[in-house]
Amino acid sequence: MNNAARPWVGIVFKCAAAIALIFAFIFFMRMQEEQSFTDRYRKEGTVSRAVVTGMETDELIRTGRKGRTTKTDIQVLSVRFNPKSTLAFRDHEEEVEVPAAPPLGGAAADWAYQDVIWVTKDVYARTRIGDSFLVVDTPYSGDGPELIEDISAFDPASFYPGIAISLVLAVVLAAIGWLGPWKRRG
Repeated sequence: MNNAARPWVGIVFKCAAAIALIFAFIFFMRMQEEQSFTDRYRKEGTVSRAVVTGMETDELIRTGRKGRTTKTDIQVLSVRFNPKSTLAFRDHEEEVEVPAAPPLGGAAADWAYQDVIWVTKDVYARTRIGDSFLVVDTPYSGDGPELIEDISAFDPASFYPGIAISLVLAVVLAAIGWLGPWKRRG
């Protein structure tokens, strides 16, 4: 190997290790964000029955710095629910009567009971207008209601493989960078 290239090879591996460490940090912060969001719904959330009043599909288009666009399909359910429910998420049981939205009143009064939920493709495919399901909403939240199954089933363990792989990769790349075969011996 060329003597001038030797230090640069080590630097490249050390930089790659730093990038892998940054990815581990990103996975960890994303996990913390999701956990915080879910914990807020679990602690402050109230449960109510939602009725599907409309269904739409759309595309979310994001344009990057270099003009590249990415398109993501989204599925949206319009629901009518009771954001003023007093049934706390932590007190929810299957046997308890779950509050629903009041009957249709006037146009101005009904806005408080309407919202939208973004759902996965499989939930959207099995849902029809008029279907009813349970949602959790938090007071003073701009996030809107979430499906109770999503809040109950959240497990941060889904982020652990990404964190572990990134950390292992960072250690391996750093070891190669510091102890690589291109180092001058003796």
